[in-house]
Amino acid sequence: MSDPTSAMPALDTIPVTMMPPAGHYGPAQDTGVSALMFDPPGLVTLAARRGKGEALAEAMREGFGLTLEDGPRLSRGDNLSAIGLAPGRWLILASEAGDLHARLAPLAAHAAITEQGDAFVGFALEGPRVGDLLARGVTLDLDASVFPPGTAATTNVAHLNVTLWREATNRYVMLAGRSHGVSVARFLIGAGAAFGLSFATRG
Repeated sequence: MSDPTSAMPALDTIPVTMMPPAGHYGPAQDTGVSALMFDPPGLVTLAARRGKGEALAEAMREGFGLTLEDGPRLSRGDNLSAIGLAPGRWLILASEAGDLHARLAPLAAHAAITEQGDAFVGFALEGPRVGDLLARGVTLDLDASVFPPGTAATTNVAHLNVTLWREATNRYVMLAGRSHGVSVARFLIGAGAAFGLSFATRG
């Protein structure tokens, strides 16, 4: 049986505009990082209307079990996650498919709700070497004392704007503009192959 990694072409042989194929890159015996590129099943931005921040926070707690952190933090509720972007502004992600904008429509008196599902692509990254991979391109100090689980930031990865948050010690999630998806995937593979990187995609 042939080594499945031998079928993976060298990254520099793939046109820069093409998505690299799913598969294992780097040493066959190692998987230091698993990277999953995915389409968020639901994604909106939520911006509190003037003077409505407290009412919005209460409505989110009561209706969705979600505490809105007014800062660069991750919080979770009933099949929803919120990532603080700026004072009074959040990304809201659904963990299941459905019309998230319609689901949040009762909040319209307290916040502007903007559909973002077509604008972004996600990358779920985990494994014992994920920190080493990110250190090769992220302009942040990701030490656990500075960037512990639950912390989020808007930053640059390989000179591309992304929103990054840490879900656990060795698990991060990143959102990038859809037009930058190929570039981010190429960065992850190029930076992670030395550690053994498993790359997969999910629509």
